Amino acid sequence: MPEVSVVIPAFNAGRFINRTINSVLAQTYKDYEVIVVDDGSTDNTAEAVKSYGSKVQYIHQANAGDGLARNTGIKAAKGRWVAFLDHDDEWLPEKLALQMNMLSSNPDLRWCGTNRYQSDGQRCAVVADSRKVEIKLGGRDYFENYFRAVADGVCSVITSTLMIRKDVFAQVGMFGNWMRCADLDMWWRIAYKFPQIGYISRPQAVVHLDTGHVTTVRLSIIAKRGEEARKLVAKHLEMAATEGKSEEFKPLAVRALKDALLMMLYRGFGADARLTINQFGPLFPWHWRVGTYLLTILPKFTAVVAQTFMYLGHKLGLERQVSRRWVYPKDINRKTEKQT
Repeated sequence: MPEVSVVIPAFNAGRFINRTINSVLAQTYKDYEVIVVDDGSTDNTAEAVKSYGSKVQYIHQANAGDGLARNTGIKAAKGRWVAFLDHDDEWLPEKLALQMNMLSSNPDLRWCGTNRYQSDGQRCAVVADSRKVEIKLGGRDYFENYFRAVADGVCSVITSTLMIRKDVFAQVGMFGNWMRCADLDMWWRIAYKFPQIGYISRPQAVVHLDTGHVTTVRLSIIAKRGEEARKLVAKHLEMAATEGKSEEFKPLAVRALKDALLMMLYRGFGADARLTINQFGPLFPWHWRVGTYLLTILPKFTAVVAQTFMYLGHKLGLERQVSRRWVYPKDINRKTEKQT
């Protein structure tokens, strides 16, 4: 049996799935299997994956979303550990080796992640400042509490950097059927039972932001209205109270809501911004509540001003990180915002 099962959900990934699979096959650590779950692709994804023969296990399913595709991969996995990789991302060669070394040295850990690069096709930048991360780690291989580390902005993990012991899913359940939040819902459920998370401060993955399919781009923009974010945070405020973790979870909930609120203002979704403030008012400082009401008097004007300033910063090279903000096709932006 392999020690690690690499699960890759794929949807219309024919243009870049080879780069993703090749980055797995180039790992210095070799005790793994590769499982690609084709989530109802209509392009040449199947042909591209099958060209690897026995090196890659190919599973096809009707389109159900990336969360449910990951569930299919987990069920097929034979390894003790499951490492996830999105169909358009790639790993650096030592990613699995570094994680497995960490887990061997810390047998109580049940999951671990790494820092990452993000690329828009022109720029590539690291997400978290490795020096700040090392300071917060304090010489350990792990953060004591996932919720606090994320709220402090030093534990930036996404699906393509995480490795989770397979038996964890038997305790916390599988990925839910969310439009965009299935991953966060899973990480938060894991953190209630296993708050310690291993973390490698050096980037070990590259997340490509310029590969979005038109369907996933539209879903992402629709999600910025905040309905799913409100639903997710409301659900986990209740769960955290049940688990006795309210004080640990609330700072992360506030951070998530602020990020979602800023995106609503940036997109001009004024009604949704006010709905968020009304629903979670006690979690926001007074100046956030007052500021939101003022900025949503003329939401489209607020959005134009915010987008103009962000665009100038982008053109002047003042942005430290790379985001999808300038990758989305403008016609998709306009059409989607009108539809929503």
